[in-house]
Amino acid sequence: MRLRSPAAEDGEPVGTAYGFAVEADTGWWDELTEPVPDDMRREDGCHTFGLMELAVRGPWRGQGVARCLHETLLNRVEARRVLPNVHPDGKAASAAYRAWAIARPARRAPGKPGPL
Repeated sequence: MRLRSPAAEDGEPVGTAYGFAVEADTGWWDELTEPVPDDMRREDGCHTFGLMELAVRGPWRGQGVARCLHETLLNRVEARRVLPNVHPDGKAASAAYRAWAIARPARRAPGKPGPL
């Protein structure tokens, strides 16, 4: 599922957010930078929604765009848990999750493909 925020004057979106339901046969858990316990790895296609990207262009940061995208996307998700993912260098996304009191996001190794 992908959401795009309204366009700026130049026609480019000011932000984007997307994710997907983690399938039962995923190898995604093996691509994280820290090991995950076996009981957390059990998937059925409905258990976990992986929030893969949450990005806002620089001039629109700090105006609530990311929070709005985050809430709008997750209001459409029926998974029992949401796992936000952040690239190890994703300082803005990590700061947003901390500000929203969201548990530490999962971190994928740089250059690893997504589980789609």
